[in-house]
Amino acid sequence: MNDDMKNKDDIAKDVENCTKVFTLSEFSRETGIRIELLRRFISRQTRQMRNEAWEKIYPSIKELLGESDPQLPRRVGPPYRRHQELVEMISDQKVLLDVFNCLSSSMQQELLRNWGEKVQAQPSAYTSLNAEENKLMGLFLAMDTEQRDEELLQLVKKGREYISTLR
Repeated sequence: MNDDMKNKDDIAKDVENCTKVFTLSEFSRETGIRIELLRRFISRQTRQMRNEAWEKIYPSIKELLGESDPQLPRRVGPPYRRHQELVEMISDQKVLLDVFNCLSSSMQQELLRNWGEKVQAQPSAYTSLNAEENKLMGLFLAMDTEQRDEELLQLVKKGREYISTLR
């Protein structure tokens, strides 16, 4: 209960501080809340503020409080897929598919061409993957372990650089 009171007191102080920047009538006009309600809240005559009132006040005072909404990172790549074949893949295969799907189509084609020059392989036969992903997975699985690790690390680095340009 002390935490609730502290939060309510903090909110009341914040609203009071805002009335030092704005007049009470300006603050009322800005938020759409009656002056009498603001006065009662500042003087702590009311025990709590309704959520609707707070939702009107908060956008006006958050800049004064030094708060801002953290900008969420933009999603890059397709949404999450869940298929039994994908669940059963080893982590390197999952990382490979994630990075591959985040790349532009021209970068994907370049990767397939480069890997096709290094390794000869048949596409894999996963039903949950499209033709390009099956071709990629077939090439990846045909590489020896050392080459696989090296190529995957290079691809992840390239993918991170590409994604950073999109954000």
